[in-house]
Amino acid sequence: MKSRALVTLLLLSLTVISSANAAAPFGPPPTVKSAFTNVKGQLVKKISFGRGCDGQTDYPHESTHFPLTVNVEALTECPGQEVSITTTISRSRWWIFNEAKSVSAKGFQRVKVNVSLPCKWKIGQPPILYVVISHHSDSKGAQQNTETKARIKC
Repeated sequence: MKSRALVTLLLLSLTVISSANAAAPFGPPPTVKSAFTNVKGQLVKKISFGRGCDGQTDYPHESTHFPLTVNVEALTECPGQEVSITTTISRSRWWIFNEAKSVSAKGFQRVKVNVSLPCKWKIGQPPILYVVISHHSDSKGAQQNTETKARIKC
């Protein structure tokens, strides 16, 4: 009886150890860092994934270069690897239809995209919700999404 319990305990221990090792084939699980300020003073959402990779997406904001435009930048970085990013900005409930625009890019170690939509806000209306989703990936198969959103009057 004691040997049967010992064998059961041993098998259970091996199952737990092997499943813990199988859960992280690309290194540690992704970590989401809270919002922080980038070099331009804008808030961004940043995540670490894969082996030394980072992905970040700025919060949507009124463009300082193109009036009446809502803009967002996103970045993927992985040392010594090919990387890709697809970023989509959408405007919710403008009349009945959602409007969206996506931009993709690939590169080595660092790739950045800039996506924009025309601002449709009018005086007297509530701010319009803009949602941004970026899909970051490296050449070894690690991938992660970042998402930001903001209500904007422009």
